Amino acid sequence: MVTDPSQGRVSSEFTLKDAAGSPIPGLTLQPVWTDSGYRSAVQIPDGVLTDGATYYWNARACTTVGCSPWSAQQKLTVRVRPLPVPESKTLTLIDGKLAAASAATDCDAACPATPDGKILAGRADGHDWATWIKADLTSLPKGSFVTGAKLSLTRADCITGCTAQKFDLFQLAAAWSPSQSGNELLAAASDDSYASGEELTVTNLGPMVQSWAELGDNTGLLLRAADGAPGAAYYSAAVGDAAKRPQLTIQYVPPSAPGPVEDVAVGAGDKGLLARWNPPLTGGAAGEETGYTVKVETTDGLVVAEVETTVPRSVITGLDNSRAYRVAVTAHNTFGNGPVSRSALSQPAAVSGGPDLYKTYVQDYLEARGRIMTGGSLTAGDAAAESSHGAVFRDLLQAQEEGLVGAREALEQRGQSYSSASAELSDVLVRRGTNSADVIVHATVKESETVRTDGVDDKTEGSSDKRFTFTVKDGAVTLATEADDASAGLTLSPTAAAEAQVEPEGSEDADLPADDDGALDLDDNGFPVTYGVSRVATLASVVDGSGTANWAYKNRGTKWEYKQDCTNFVSKALYYGGHMKFRNGGRKADHSWWQEYWLFGSIKNKTYTWAGADNLRRHVTKYRHAKTISRAGSAQVGDVIFFKWKQESRYNHAAVVRANSRGELHLVQHGIKTLTTLSDVIARYKNKKNSIEKILIVRVKDR
Repeated sequence: MVTDPSQGRVSSEFTLKDAAGSPIPGLTLQPVWTDSGYRSAVQIPDGVLTDGATYYWNARACTTVGCSPWSAQQKLTVRVRPLPVPESKTLTLIDGKLAAASAATDCDAACPATPDGKILAGRADGHDWATWIKADLTSLPKGSFVTGAKLSLTRADCITGCTAQKFDLFQLAAAWSPSQSGNELLAAASDDSYASGEELTVTNLGPMVQSWAELGDNTGLLLRAADGAPGAAYYSAAVGDAAKRPQLTIQYVPPSAPGPVEDVAVGAGDKGLLARWNPPLTGGAAGEETGYTVKVETTDGLVVAEVETTVPRSVITGLDNSRAYRVAVTAHNTFGNGPVSRSALSQPAAVSGGPDLYKTYVQDYLEARGRIMTGGSLTAGDAAAESSHGAVFRDLLQAQEEGLVGAREALEQRGQSYSSASAELSDVLVRRGTNSADVIVHATVKESETVRTDGVDDKTEGSSDKRFTFTVKDGAVTLATEADDASAGLTLSPTAAAEAQVEPEGSEDADLPADDDGALDLDDNGFPVTYGVSRVATLASVVDGSGTANWAYKNRGTKWEYKQDCTNFVSKALYYGGHMKFRNGGRKADHSWWQEYWLFGSIKNKTYTWAGADNLRRHVTKYRHAKTISRAGSAQVGDVIFFKWKQESRYNHAAVVRANSRGELHLVQHGIKTLTTLSDVIARYKNKKNSIEKILIVRVKDR
């Protein structure tokens, strides 16, 4: 976890050495950028480390001011841990469960009929043929983890020595029926292929089948012979021999109750506890959010408190400082409850001065910061002097002054202003730190500001779990750091599940430059140049822009799957709300875009393009031919906006446009604020050495 008193962007540098202290040959670890107060992580490529070998690593944090000292060397011994493999099942769809039909795609009228009992692909009898296939998934149990799916067709025009035909495979973006023409079949298909130039034996349809089951929008797929290859005939469902009929074989893990949560840890506070845990290795059912029941038990098993939550964290207050407690956590879904996992005993302890005093310190600090933003206090010194507890947070606020004043002044130059700023605390727990001189405040903080433009207020808001660390020396209390509490308390799983706990930023592509065209023109203050406000349509693109924005807005409070969750959130909005189709291929390839269930449903696996901002940018601009929006005033609902900071080589943040009001773009995101405006995001980093340098708005196309 890295922090910067100015609350700016922080670069993390890592070293990795073998047991002899020598660098790993051929391994270069690029710096990783995050916002202050968040966890930073780098992924070592496959094949670099050896099972059973010992390594040493350390890290340091850097800003434009300089770098921290290197941390002490940390010892790491690699232990490959076999994961439990759930029993998978096979479902074969055939006959009435798998519809198939062919159509000539190069004629409008008097098209030839398909040969009896056959389906075609490629050039035959003077026509180009394509085949439509649609699976009936009603026999696949709802909530199943699809781990693989293969389509099998049997040649009808040769028996032995057949040359395997290669296909381009497309998902349908609109419904089609055999009563329609081949031209209409092509028009219903997505422009970009799910898979291209592959034999069916190597094409995994698992992610596609999973999406059909989750979204319920199965309109089928289209098969075309690759590169204008000669036509081939295959048996249809009408052939007498059932073994020759088209088949879709699906491997899946049936839904179940979740597994046990892992690594339950408790921090004891003043009259309360903070419990954290890692989610179960498997949630038990696809497409469902795992819930948690948290019980606080005394040493004799008496339950004294019980809460429900959907995030792996819970604050329980109102406890007795004279008693010890343990926390029992159970994961659950619609299929039942998982096993109970319990923590060790922990006893709350009083904090000198009392918890209310430290809660007041935090509240006063946040209010003082808000006064600087609105201009109620011109400087950090003024804001501290105007608070009865200003001496506690003066130094930390002073470090943020340049950014806060810069944000205020930058908006004023555009005729905008922060007309109000507020902060609310809830679920507050105060505890002693590991160092006896520290006091830590855990709290859920809801911050909101209003940006006034032409006399109209636009609200921004964000809610996050925060950790405030105070040092106490000779009776003087000082607020030292502010950080994201989930990042600070994260314990990585010792299994492969750890990969799903951090944003997948691999060292092999971390230094790729932002090779973009079409970024917005920015003025000297870093804001988009104003060309006038364009008329805004309701829908953004063929990817349902309204659906993308609506999903993002309604689900902005969902739990973060990664500690840097912005791009994962945008991808989910494009998928669940915009119905953007998957693209098949390798997990690290820019042309791929999918999520699936890996290791027999144990882990939710996503492509780099799904969860990495610059990877998604390259995917939609290079492989989906997204339209670049040259003026902020022309942005539409559902457009995706990418941000690049000056000292970072690539785009590192993504958000969804939810409205364009009087030329101000309103954004929804998983970020510091869930609801914000483009001006607010730019202003936050104004007057900081690592300010926002480029802004790219794209209208994502699916076909």
